[in-house]
Amino acid sequence: PLTTLEAAEKVLREIEERSQQRFLPIVGPVKGQILEDLVREHRPQRILEVGALVGYSAILMARLLPAGGRIWTLEADPRAVHRSRQNIQRAGLEDRIELVPGDARENIPKLVGPFELVFLDGAKEEYLDYLHLAEPQIPKGGLVVADNVGIFAATLAPYLDYVRNSGKYQSRLHDFGFDAIEVSQLL
Repeated sequence: PLTTLEAAEKVLREIEERSQQRFLPIVGPVKGQILEDLVREHRPQRILEVGALVGYSAILMARLLPAGGRIWTLEADPRAVHRSRQNIQRAGLEDRIELVPGDARENIPKLVGPFELVFLDGAKEEYLDYLHLAEPQIPKGGLVVADNVGIFAATLAPYLDYVRNSGKYQSRLHDFGFDAIEVSQLL
């Protein structure tokens, strides 16, 4: 039998292969490296993810969590919830990932933080709403990572303006040419 790490790696590779065959907007291995580096460096115990899709990024992060670490991943689409749940189980990470179905704007206030890392990858026009709802549960030094800030720069302009100019965050763009990720640390 595979170890949890081996099972997680296998599921990640399968999702990556599927995303090559038909469009599946996962964070992918290139941008995913940012998430992996942040989890390794900052060792968050509690992560909030908005937008599970098929569970790729939750699995990517969960396999690197320190002992006792957990991820709460929120997903509104029932089909995506089903696919995520299957992938999380196949990866052997049900003990580290809690899938929360339903509208993130309704569910974020119900969750109990703190969340040392927040990964935003849901409805782009709602990023700023998600952040405002999660902010009370992000400790000083906590990280907020926003995916797709290159492709959806116009839609995400209010969010980017807030993290870059509110004085609450130190924020940095990671540009990959085809897309970008914004990593913001709460001051």
